Amino acid sequence: MVLVACLARFTNIQCLSLDKEFTTVAQCSLKMIKRNVVGLNIHCRLHKVPVDNVTINVALYKRSNGFHPFLINATGNLCKFFANRKKNQIFMMLAQYFLRNSNVNHSCPYDHDIIVDNLILDNTLFSSLPLQNGDYMFKVLAGIMNVWKVEFKVHFRKS
Repeated sequence: MVLVACLARFTNIQCLSLDKEFTTVAQCSLKMIKRNVVGLNIHCRLHKVPVDNVTINVALYKRSNGFHPFLINATGNLCKFFANRKKNQIFMMLAQYFLRNSNVNHSCPYDHDIIVDNLILDNTLFSSLPLQNGDYMFKVLAGIMNVWKVEFKVHFRKS
């Protein structure tokens, strides 16, 4: 794996299971790979499989006297997205980047734990997002049958 010089890096991650009977978060951490390169790691255990009809909400927030909505707030059905990736441009752009180090990058149903392994924030993402320098947060909600099951807040700094 080739590491790219970063213009941005992860600064914090928070994971919250909203339904512990359905899912628990076994790992939610950042790991220093090398100087100024931080890898994101998530292991989410699914207790009721198979899972289909997955709803995802992705929102971007910028920090300015607290975090405020900024540029992206999109909700969609992940299963339908993987059936036709070109239909939702926002999800396609984010999926090309965020799903490359995960085992989520396939169509439904999901009958396994969800794992993201050493996802590194690099300038690939920022070629398509017009972000100024500053502190940001991606908030991702995942649900089944339109009921939210897990929430991830991923903080990063672009400089």
